Amino acid sequence: MPLHLLRFSHTPMTSQEHSKSPPNADEILQQFSTPLLRCCRVVLLSQLRVVKWISRVNWTVHGIENLLDSETPLIFASNHQSHVDTHVILDSIPKSIRRQTAVAAAFDHFADIDGTSPRKRVLQFVVASVWHAFGIERVSSPIRSIRTMNDLIDMGWSIVIYPEGTRSRSGTIATFKPGLAVIAKKSGRPVIPVHIQGGLQVLPEATYVPKRGQMRVSFGMPIHFHQNESSKEFMARVEDSVRDMAKTA
Repeated sequence: MPLHLLRFSHTPMTSQEHSKSPPNADEILQQFSTPLLRCCRVVLLSQLRVVKWISRVNWTVHGIENLLDSETPLIFASNHQSHVDTHVILDSIPKSIRRQTAVAAAFDHFADIDGTSPRKRVLQFVVASVWHAFGIERVSSPIRSIRTMNDLIDMGWSIVIYPEGTRSRSGTIATFKPGLAVIAKKSGRPVIPVHIQGGLQVLPEATYVPKRGQMRVSFGMPIHFHQNESSKEFMARVEDSVRDMAKTA
């Protein structure tokens, strides 16, 4: 383990690293702004570029014009196959949008809830540093996390969400969960459908070193929540857009 991360695993916990519930928007942004996290972000992103070059991982980007024509903040809704998906999506987004984009991650997977896992504390710090990731509740009531994401959007942050709720082990797109509709309706911000392919081959489950491979990320046209539309109808439009992009990938 790198020395600076080893030291971090013995420092006092912030609310996001050790809590029995996901952090609120103020706590998330407070962590994002710490000097240590900002410094590590620069260092770790540079290291990831080297890893990408050595591993010969490449990706193509399609539909980027759909972002350039949209005002931020945006809500990115993507299918999910691998932990590498987040890095590829963010790297494909223009820097002007990426610098203020946060990623919703599973709180039960990354957080050191009971305070007994230094490994999870380091992992939480790394994902927050590199990808501006923050924990959301996916096991019990998601109301607090939905409120947090709306607050982040109100503060000008774009959000990356994986509406399936977990990674697909087969590559098949699962039914999208309805929480996204609540966020889109309340915030009034457009949803950018995203389809990503190739992550299962580049970074399969339970692996940490990427394999040589080609990925593809596609951004669809923005989708707004219509005034008289139901959440079910809205989610169907978003999911259909992602599935349509999958057919042409």
